[in-house]
Amino acid sequence: MIIKNKESQFYQYIIFDLDGTLVDTCPDIIESVKYLINRYGFDQKSDTFIRNCIGGGARNVLLKAIGEEHEALIDREILPLFVDHYTENCDKKSFAYSGVVEILEYYKLQGKAMSVATFKIRSATIKILKTLGLFDYFDMLVTADDVNNPKPHPDCINAILDYYQCKKSQVILIGDTKTDYLTGTNAGIDVCGVTYGYGDSEVLNKLKPAYVIDEIEELKEVVL
Repeated sequence: MIIKNKESQFYQYIIFDLDGTLVDTCPDIIESVKYLINRYGFDQKSDTFIRNCIGGGARNVLLKAIGEEHEALIDREILPLFVDHYTENCDKKSFAYSGVVEILEYYKLQGKAMSVATFKIRSATIKILKTLGLFDYFDMLVTADDVNNPKPHPDCINAILDYYQCKKSQVILIGDTKTDYLTGTNAGIDVCGVTYGYGDSEVLNKLKPAYVIDEIEELKEVVL
């Protein structure tokens, strides 16, 4: 189903979120969190519990999954170990959502300029995109390593706008969470929400982004 809060229009520049929009990275994030839980002897957590902790970067995931009472230990030891373990294993079980390759190919043939704005670190982002054969579709990647202020601050979007030297009316952000919506809105660009990712679809609908789609293939009907 497609929800349109404005008419479909031509956008030359398409910015994609990564996790929950292009790729389901949950399986590998879960494995890295479980590795650390086992290593430190913390209480075991279910895969579903850890999945629900995902969002807002690695530190935030660890605080939710392991417990904020361990914040000092997380900052001192666990977070660096997570980064190392996850970067090494980030492409083992992650997969591109159905229709992603086809939609990227479709817009590539149309001559659209495509980029990625993600909260993930650069090394893992590149590794995942290359393993899944998605890397070459994008002109630019803006990761957590590239900006001073993470989403929902618009730094990542502004970096892309500066790169292309384009008008904001020509740009749209595709993302799955409230954070993505706020990031695009704070940057002054339109947002298309996707409901198949990690975000709450009801929350997304209430925010009234320009468009909401249930499947990535439906993007063709709103991004002309």
